Amino acid sequence: MNLVRCKNGHFYDSDKSGGQCPYCAQLNSAPGPADQPAPAPKTQPVPAPPRKEPAPAPAPAAPKAAPVPEPPQRADAAPAPKAPHPVPPAPAPATPFPDEDDNCTIGYYSRVIGVEPVVGWLVCTEGEYKGESFKLKSGRNFIGRAANMDVVLSADHSISRFKHAAVIYEPRSRQFIVTAGESRELCYLNGKVVLSNMEMKAYDVLNLGNTSLTLVPFCGSRFSWEEGPVKEEEKKD
Repeated sequence: MNLVRCKNGHFYDSDKSGGQCPYCAQLNSAPGPADQPAPAPKTQPVPAPPRKEPAPAPAPAAPKAAPVPEPPQRADAAPAPKAPHPVPPAPAPATPFPDEDDNCTIGYYSRVIGVEPVVGWLVCTEGEYKGESFKLKSGRNFIGRAANMDVVLSADHSISRFKHAAVIYEPRSRQFIVTAGESRELCYLNGKVVLSNMEMKAYDVLNLGNTSLTLVPFCGSRFSWEEGPVKEEEKKD
């Protein structure tokens, strides 16, 4: 394609028309004055690009309201009431028996071996805990239903919550002793009521409520945590 422009302003393909303007040839063959130029082809108007509207200016912020001054207080007016002081929360009630170790013999064993060792067991032979054992430590072992007792028998509601009785191991004499607690309820050692300190020996039975506990000692004449197992010669002496 060889696009050229003639003297009259026509564009044509020179290769197809043989070098002559086809538009001018038609005008020359049409009737009318020979010197009248052919009208120029109409061009489509190019639409103008859309005009961008300017963004609206932000609305001015509303003016802040001026604080209203308080009216002056008269000299004879009553003073404004003060805000009440916050009431502090009530302190939590203290536990009936704080978890404190009031047993001096535990300190004795701590100095000897550095831990709190087992000295025996109470084995339940009758009651809700039949077949279970409860570890005994040196000093006082309180029995009751509360969770902070040393021997917890919470399922037997005929036993007091706190300090129904106490089983004591005294390491110097290597003895087990049972004593009545701070409860109104009674306990029995081998069928005898415990009103004061009573010595317990191996397989003695302690009755509290509906529970029977049998003593199974570990420390005693045959063993102590201070000296270990006692030899047969020493036992005869």
